[in-house]
Amino acid sequence: MMFSLIVSTLDRVDELERLLASLDAQTCTEFEVIVVDQNADSRLDAVLQRHPELRLRHLRSERGLSRGRNAGLRACAGEVVTFPDDDCCYPSDLLASIVRWFAEHPEYHGLLTGCRNLEGQPMAPKFPPREGECDKRSILRCAIAWNLFLRREAAEAVGFFREDIGVGAASPFQSGEDLDYPIRALERGFRLWYAPGLTVYHPQLNSRARLDRITYGYAMGLGRVWRMHRYPWTFCLGEVAFRSLGGALFNLCKADFHASRAYLVRAAGQLRGYMQPIADGMRSQGTRAVGKP
Repeated sequence: MMFSLIVSTLDRVDELERLLASLDAQTCTEFEVIVVDQNADSRLDAVLQRHPELRLRHLRSERGLSRGRNAGLRACAGEVVTFPDDDCCYPSDLLASIVRWFAEHPEYHGLLTGCRNLEGQPMAPKFPPREGECDKRSILRCAIAWNLFLRREAAEAVGFFREDIGVGAASPFQSGEDLDYPIRALERGFRLWYAPGLTVYHPQLNSRARLDRITYGYAMGLGRVWRMHRYPWTFCLGEVAFRSLGGALFNLCKADFHASRAYLVRAAGQLRGYMQPIADGMRSQGTRAVGKP
């Protein structure tokens, strides 16, 4: 089984070096790494040259996370595709473990791993589902594009990431592409499994300055995904009331006014994203053929 690892990267050098070093250490070596470079200069050349043992492809694309991943999907050749962030890293036995898992579970088309920070502590969401088969509710609690491993036939059917939402998109919806993609797989009848015992590592990025910058746009993207995939308004209001407004109240009781405000901003963004109308044809966007066999 061969993997295609599609890495869209911008403004990160040391982090990409860490990822590539972790790939050099993999006990499974049947994979290609497609680095989609969105930098305007050649800052990555030296990093890529330090890893001659890897099967590397260096592509370029316009900025936007989904644009980068789609450029990689057009070029990928693996039987399983995955989308590590440029600041992720893998434990040395991860790909070998995933090969074994797919061999033991031929009825499943995709696998979602657990997510831990670089210190080994579980990352968000705070309340992930138990191990098991994913549905449209549980997928919201465990899916991030960089922990998804998808068989090629499912990736071909799902097509490309939406470029009108997500990080770097020319819209206010600055997240959601990582949820939209596996949700579309479920809607097409493909079966996905969540296995938190397997791990992808990612830095913890919850600094207050970063949250102040991204919370509203990310929340709008999530609300947009709820609307696109017809999650009922009762579900949306429940999420906003219990998780966002509840978080605001909890932190207010702790006198953490900054965190309380962040939860309120999140609630406003989720509601606005959900209330935005969906134009005709928007729900099917992104479903084109993938790569070459």
